Amino acid sequence: MAIKKTSQLLNIGSSILFSDGDVNKNERKSLPLNSLDREVFVVTDISIDSDPLIIPQLPGQDVSINFSVNKNEITVQTINNPDCVSHFRKQVTTTPVGDTVQISAYPSEASTGISQDYLGIIATSDYVLCGSYASTGGGDPDRRCYVRLTGYRAQATADVYAALVAEELSSN
Repeated sequence: MAIKKTSQLLNIGSSILFSDGDVNKNERKSLPLNSLDREVFVVTDISIDSDPLIIPQLPGQDVSINFSVNKNEITVQTINNPDCVSHFRKQVTTTPVGDTVQISAYPSEASTGISQDYLGIIATSDYVLCGSYASTGGGDPDRRCYVRLTGYRAQATADVYAALVAEELSSN
């Protein structure tokens, strides 16, 4: 691909807050890119975490967070969607007999570290955090999901930049 690295590795942190009955939420986050210079952000690694979930008090209840980092989509996507950079899911359920089961799917998205390897390329000057938070027990306190994108800025040739931007915008 015709892109040239223009920065050292950058760590970009962001988060999204679920509060007061938020079920589905999305927020756009800015990237330090210059579109006039055809800059893109090459994602090499990503980490996602969340505040701990409350263990439901009654049998048969559950609490869950389903979350994704997307290039442009404003709904939660799974990693099989080209627009999705990473997906995260955490769920705590109590069984009808009162046992507690926790299911977690943490991202294992990390490159090999060589300069030709990357997880994705974000061509527009922002990305989207999308999540859904659900509780059948009600009354849960605010919860936050945290993201750290690691990557570098790069300059793309005009044709590659146009193709990357068109791909991102057409996926919405």
